[in-house]
Amino acid sequence: MKINRSGMVLSLLLLTIIFNVQSAARAQKIRLASFNIKEMSSEKLQDVDENGVGRNAQLRAAAEIIRRIDADILVLNEIDHDYSVSDAQNKYTVNCERFLQAYLAQADYQFIFAAPCNTGHLSGFDFNNDGLVATEKNRGTREHGDDCYGWGTYPGQYSMAVLSKYPIRQQAVRTFQKFLWQDLPGHHMPPGYYSAEEQAIFRLSSKSHWDVPVQIGEQTLHLLLSHPTPPVFDGPEDKNGRRNFDEIKFWKLYLDNSPAIYDDSGVKGGFKKDEAFAIMGDLNAALQSNSRYDGQIAIMQLLQHWRVQDSGPAMTSDGAKDGIIPGAPDYFEQATTEFRKGRKRRIDYILPSRKLHIIKGGVYWPAPEKEPQLNSMALKASDHRAVWLDITWAM
Repeated sequence: MKINRSGMVLSLLLLTIIFNVQSAARAQKIRLASFNIKEMSSEKLQDVDENGVGRNAQLRAAAEIIRRIDADILVLNEIDHDYSVSDAQNKYTVNCERFLQAYLAQADYQFIFAAPCNTGHLSGFDFNNDGLVATEKNRGTREHGDDCYGWGTYPGQYSMAVLSKYPIRQQAVRTFQKFLWQDLPGHHMPPGYYSAEEQAIFRLSSKSHWDVPVQIGEQTLHLLLSHPTPPVFDGPEDKNGRRNFDEIKFWKLYLDNSPAIYDDSGVKGGFKKDEAFAIMGDLNAALQSNSRYDGQIAIMQLLQHWRVQDSGPAMTSDGAKDGIIPGAPDYFEQATTEFRKGRKRRIDYILPSRKLHIIKGGVYWPAPEKEPQLNSMALKASDHRAVWLDITWAM
């Protein structure tokens, strides 16, 4: 057989080029960030001057931090959905657009995703057993929030959103807002606390659970997003601690492709795809949490999952290290909050799948002695610190 050497050389050259292009795409660095900006309300977002520039000092500080981090994909917690606008105005993304225009004018976030959350939507039942079934007359009060599917003194409070520089595959998004708590295998609903009628309509998500696929070149990155209820503000029944544990357990079962999972479109099953993902958001789950069931702390359901990497060692800050003893068992240097002096906790997470390679990351929390102005800015922006992580696809 006669061999065409020039043809072989050309074929090898083409294969080399294709391999190098694919390798370059896989090696592309992507920066992820998650930021719970405290009570990012419609009122704050609409406070602008005559030129449309935002005037709220807190949101200005948060925007400056976002600019400094310069993430490719940014997850926001506690941003309102503005239900006062019409469907034609896309009420779920309108506040994202306000934030971009008034505070992040130079940011290149071309793609937005937001969807309904359970916060502030009345259930029609007395969920907190105080003898009052809240109605619209109770809007703006704690009584209203306590009888909602997700705590909020009005509809849309404390919701979620995604801002991305890469295309979001909107038609492939899965949302689990209406998934019932009683349908979660091995759930921990407080025995005897909710009536049979309440259990039949009680939703698991205090906000929502989303699987948002983002297209990055030829790769797809699934953002698994939620904002579980804090495991506090309840009584001996531990309804919030139990719900927090199970909102996190949902992701464990989702990654295990549990057939019990169903989304808001009625599609059954969990995460079947062999694609990369990152679990992101304010999970309200610390290593010191009292939300402990099935012999483990809530967050360990994810930190010890075989498909998940614990990014904690890459995500520390000088501010969290200030005045604490680092390392086991609490790893306070990874903290993202300090609601009370001396009580530093890691509750905001970016947990990538093992298909991803961690380059570096951090928590935006400058030390007060080294960088007092930047520390002051971080404290002004929110009671949470922004977290970020640089990743690539593992080769």
